[in-house]
Amino acid sequence: MSFEAAVKAAPAPVCDAYRPGKQALKGEHRDLIRCRDTRRFTGSIDLEAALADDAQAANLWDYGIGVRLRGDSEHAIWVEVHPAATTEVSTFLRKLAWLQTWLRTETKALGALSQPSDEIETFVWIATEAGVHIRPGSPQARRLQQAGLRLPRQVLELR
Repeated sequence: MSFEAAVKAAPAPVCDAYRPGKQALKGEHRDLIRCRDTRRFTGSIDLEAALADDAQAANLWDYGIGVRLRGDSEHAIWVEVHPAATTEVSTFLRKLAWLQTWLRTETKALGALSQPSDEIETFVWIATEAGVHIRPGSPQARRLQQAGLRLPRQVLELR
């Protein structure tokens, strides 16, 4: 299934949030996600904006992005632009838990596109302009690793 079809199969209001390429990302965030072949970006959603009226607004994730993999299949990556301080790891992990539950229970088509892949990360933490303040080997880095995540970074470069 394509990312676009999966988004359109999601419950309202998410089903109306699809935009081609990276158009759903706020302008200041678009350049933080890069790929030499921009045609690989098949679509995007601003999940936080789409669900802004949700009762769980404090835990909303920022973006979903459709990416074409080798062999023309598509994968959904989920990007959170968030301060990358040690004190924010718990907040980030709460947001991740909310997103994973939402994908599993509310939108199975997007959940199917979000399964772990050897080719690409699924859940990505991009640091705000303040930079990354979580050191490798720290207790916070270990918590992220235990959740199957890499450390936050300033830019996501897809290969």
